[in-house]
Amino acid sequence: MTTPFPILQTCFSRSWGGLEIQALEVTAQLGKRGYPVTLACCSGSRLAAEARDRSLEVAEFDVSGYFHPAAIWRLSRYIRSEAFRIIHCQNSRDLSVVVPAADLSGARPRILLSKRVGSYVSKRDPLHRYTYSRVSRVLAISEVIHRNVLETTPMAPARVITLHDAIDAEQYSPARGNGARVRAGFGYSKKNIVVGFVGRFSPGKGHEELLHAAAEVVRVRPPVRFLVAGEASAGEEAYEREIRALCTSLGIDRAVTFAGFRRDIPDVMASFDLLAFPSHAESFGVVLIEAMAMELPVVSTNCDGVLDIVIEGETGLYVRPREPAELAAALLRLIDDPDLRRRLGLAGRKRVLELFDRRNQIDRLERIYAEVLAEPST
Repeated sequence: MTTPFPILQTCFSRSWGGLEIQALEVTAQLGKRGYPVTLACCSGSRLAAEARDRSLEVAEFDVSGYFHPAAIWRLSRYIRSEAFRIIHCQNSRDLSVVVPAADLSGARPRILLSKRVGSYVSKRDPLHRYTYSRVSRVLAISEVIHRNVLETTPMAPARVITLHDAIDAEQYSPARGNGARVRAGFGYSKKNIVVGFVGRFSPGKGHEELLHAAAEVVRVRPPVRFLVAGEASAGEEAYEREIRALCTSLGIDRAVTFAGFRRDIPDVMASFDLLAFPSHAESFGVVLIEAMAMELPVVSTNCDGVLDIVIEGETGLYVRPREPAELAAALLRLIDDPDLRRRLGLAGRKRVLELFDRRNQIDRLERIYAEVLAEPST
């Protein structure tokens, strides 16, 4: 067994969504396995607050944008004092602070990057060559991101690995979710088929298409209800107001419930009969694996990293992005076919257990850490 060594996880983001939640969960799971692990994040961020609520070790730095000489100096001293052997950046922008800080520290920790968002900008200029020369591994969360890294950065193929984001399949289990409580709280009866959506209010998540599809579905199947869980990130509150106004203008306020931010997502998902995922572009899609783990059939757009998750006709149905009529038709197909819903749901959980369970992800991450530590220092 590998002796636990000090690890620094970084996520210098002020938003709150899938990226930040994954950083939080990876930190927590490594801590449970006995590693002295610290999460470095932006001062006063939601991530810092959530991490402290879970009694995780947190280090806060004033970081925004790309150039932070003061933060680099503070971080370099912190790296030296804590003798971190691994620094795992959960956000690409972190490298602009972490790499120079690591070099200034003199400690020469191994640096890894989890790459979650693709780039269309070539990163082969001298500055990026220096930055990526210090990165031992890039962990792409999907095959589309893996290809993007090879196309846009100077990373050698052997140093780029696909490591999917993951969830706790025991927490997201139909055997544990209390959907009846949630349904009762929103006044749903047994005659109501509930179409669920989970995601922050942000352009590109497909709220508009969802509402236009909902209008068509409830026109022909009035008992169907749509439950939308999620809140706006900082700076996107106006977009949320636009979506709520669209719901009203479509005349479907009675059929659509905006549940806001929820901490009981497994219970919320247990109240769904199926999940809609109309995102325009997605590098992965953790909500999909959460829903599949809950044995929910999914209707998803067939884009980018989603192709690593959903198997058409086996765990869900695909539609094209920005096509509300296609979305409505696919939703109606599942609404009208409970046997298909059941078959897709069972296959979905099986796929999550095989490919996207948190324990397997952390097992593999430990092996990757050990592998890079065994390599000669450069």
